Amino acid sequence: MSNFDFKNLKGANLKITKSEQTEEQHTHGGSYDGDLKDGKKNGFGIFTYSNGTRYIGYWKDNKFHGEGTLAYTNGELYQGSWVEDEMNGYGIYSWPDGERYVGEWKDGSKTGNGIYIWDNGDQFMGFWKEDNREGDGIMIYSDGEKIIGTWENDEFVKKLF
Repeated sequence: MSNFDFKNLKGANLKITKSEQTEEQHTHGGSYDGDLKDGKKNGFGIFTYSNGTRYIGYWKDNKFHGEGTLAYTNGELYQGSWVEDEMNGYGIYSWPDGERYVGEWKDGSKTGNGIYIWDNGDQFMGFWKEDNREGDGIMIYSDGEKIIGTWENDEFVKKLF
């Protein structure tokens, strides 16, 4: 997490309704600081895993739920919507080499409309299904070549124009 400094959040004027709040140690060595309801993580909280990976966001019944950011120690970062511990809805996932995906997620995979930008500058804008390009889209290569076509299971199958 060399580029993401969580210390900047300390003292931030966040409007949060508190129910119970605690810092709790977990069996796998992580710790949670945030809202609890009926002994479960509910509301806003920060969970730091024993390896340094950190989730900052909303919880429901001990699961990531709502808006949140998961920052891995290897530099990967997801910012977006969660439903029951899975990336669901709109989100941005970035990798330390500069690659990123901006778009829709379903059950933890790129599914729906989205834009993927590779580290070499190539870009795909279109529909995704279970982490694969699926359906119509536009592939723009870093050299300026542009392909408008149809993809199936991440393979280009037909040029549309």
